[in-house]
Amino acid sequence: MKKKTKAQPNKIIIISAVMIVATLFIAMVFIVIPFMNKSKALRSAIIQEREKNVLIGKIRAFGKHLKFYEKRIPESGRGVSWLLNEVSDMAAQEQIEVSSIKPGTPEDRGLYIKLYVVMDTVSTYNQLGRFIAKVESYEKFLRVDQITMKRCDLDKDFDKNASRFKPFDVKVNIVISAVIFKE
Repeated sequence: MKKKTKAQPNKIIIISAVMIVATLFIAMVFIVIPFMNKSKALRSAIIQEREKNVLIGKIRAFGKHLKFYEKRIPESGRGVSWLLNEVSDMAAQEQIEVSSIKPGTPEDRGLYIKLYVVMDTVSTYNQLGRFIAKVESYEKFLRVDQITMKRCDLDKDFDKNASRFKPFDVKVNIVISAVIFKE
């Protein structure tokens, strides 16, 4: 019986395999890994640029809104007399009886000044509602800060026959404020 001889791998195949492995290793070290690192850096740069563009868009939108609101703030130079005039005109348009109107003390709010007007009025609920709606929707920033109401017939001194007001009319104390730019 003959002994089987072990087949020795061909030297060319071994050298070829070593060269292929070495080539793959060199390709990984010098080409693929740097490319992957560069790819990660580019991805992060792209993400940062997208976030930057989103922020720029938001800033532009805020700028448009800011311009809209700046138009609603009265320019400097207008004072409590302007607010008194505007509020009394609105009350007259809604046929509200104004018994007293007093200016409040202006408050310093940084770049702005907040003005107050305190009014005592007598009106119907409908007139009062229309007046408040007119104040709140005014083209400039006017706001009803406080309101206190009491029906006329609940007042001790109310005489139904002698008074020109109806029992369900309301006596109202209302505080209206406005914000203006500082001079």
